[in-house]
Amino acid sequence: MFGDRMATVTPILAGHLLTSDQGNPAFCSVLLVESSGRRALFDCGHAGRRRQLLEGLAARGLEPADIRYVVISHGHWDHLQNADLFPSAQVLIHSLELQNLADPPATDLGTPRWARAVLDGLALREVADGDEVLPGVTVIELPGHTPGSIGLVAGNAVLAADAVPTLKVLRDRRASGRPYDRERADASVARVAALADVVYPGHDRMIRRGADGFEYAEAAVPLTFRVPL
Repeated sequence: MFGDRMATVTPILAGHLLTSDQGNPAFCSVLLVESSGRRALFDCGHAGRRRQLLEGLAARGLEPADIRYVVISHGHWDHLQNADLFPSAQVLIHSLELQNLADPPATDLGTPRWARAVLDGLALREVADGDEVLPGVTVIELPGHTPGSIGLVAGNAVLAADAVPTLKVLRDRRASGRPYDRERADASVARVAALADVVYPGHDRMIRRGADGFEYAEAAVPLTFRVPL
C-alpha cells in the first residue's frame, strides 16, 4: 500500500507479464484508490479474474457498490472486461480511447471489435489531463501505447498501466511491445520517470525511486499454475 496525506493506493490484483507459445495470459494490475471516503478502481482486469477481483474487494470489506469510479487506462481487453461488475460506478475513459474502441485498427490485436460493447449501459465520463477523480488524485495523459492511454497521479505516485508495464521499461526509458505511436509512447515513459517517486506499472509490482534509480518496492506476488487432472 502507498499513501500520502490525502490518498491511498492498494493493489487488489497483482500485475504479471507472462507469455507463452499459446498466447498471453495478460494479468494487469488492478488498484484501489481511496481518498476522503470515496473509492476508485484503476483498471478492472479480464473475465478470467472476476472471482479473484470480487474476493480481493471482499477481503477489504468492500463490494462493487462501494466503488464510485472505474478508471479505464486504455481499451485493451485485459484491462476493461470486468467493468460490468460495477453498474453503479461512473466509468472514466479518455475521449480518444472511446473513439478507438468504436473502430480499432486491425493491427491492434489487444482491442477486439467487441470491446466497446463491454461498456454499453454503463455511465461513461470522458476525462483528460489534470481532471480530478478523487481529492488529491488526478488524470495524467500517457498516450502512445494506445491513442488515449491514461494514468492517475496520487501525491508522488503514478498509476501508469501499460504506458509503463514493467520496471525494465522504466529503466530503459523505452516503451515495450508495438505501440500505436512509438515517439509518444517513449515520451509517456519519460513523463512518468520525471514525475514519480512511486510507480504502479501495468504488469509488474510496485516500483520506487532509489538512490541508484528505480527499483522494486515490494516482493513479487507468487503466481501458481495448476494442471487439471
